[in-house]
Amino acid sequence: MRENERGEKTEYVYNLLKEMIFGWKLEPGQKINISNLTREINVSAIPFREALSRLHSEKLVIFEPNKGYRVSEILTRRQMLELSDARILLELHAVRNIIRMNAIDVIVPLQKLTEAMQRVDTTSSYKEILKFVHFDQLFHQTLMQSGGNSFLNEAYKGMHCHFHIARFYHVRGAVDQSDATNEHLEIIEAIKTRDIYRAEEAVSNHIRFVTKRLLRDEPNHIPGADLRGSL
Repeated sequence: MRENERGEKTEYVYNLLKEMIFGWKLEPGQKINISNLTREINVSAIPFREALSRLHSEKLVIFEPNKGYRVSEILTRRQMLELSDARILLELHAVRNIIRMNAIDVIVPLQKLTEAMQRVDTTSSYKEILKFVHFDQLFHQTLMQSGGNSFLNEAYKGMHCHFHIARFYHVRGAVDQSDATNEHLEIIEAIKTRDIYRAEEAVSNHIRFVTKRLLRDEPNHIPGADLRGSL
């Protein structure tokens, strides 16, 4: 197999496994049977293992010596709240810098990504929900990149926030499309008007509201949910 063909195959397997994890076809904590899955999706072990290595770097799967790979658990209530706090710290720093540096070029891509989120038909399939999550992820990554601090941007990417969010959408069975996009529009408007206080409030409210909506049905519908912490 040529190098580019193997790369394409690995990308295909990676996306397929990621969709299975987000859709809970591979459930949290489930052992990944490589021989069974390679037969099921008709691929060789090499691109499959390369895809698993990538998923491991994104903390969607865990490797245990002498045991192999298993799907990572979803975050507990406490961990989701801590993730929300960390996101607020980083994204507030970014939006302050955007306004102070007058980096208004960020407005156009943020608007386009929000419009793309609005157009997704999240009721048609779980693949469309993942498309919505992808645009949402790009919105927040664009915000962080425009904040001008490469170290904070790398720290943000390392948290894999939207992978955790995507797995919770399966539990809820729906996405907060209207609420999330309206909150994005408020962030954009605050940047347009160069109102730092309004931007800080818009960013922090959006992240808190997203977390609250994700945990709305917890703990009844979320396995292993941690009851500690409050919204």
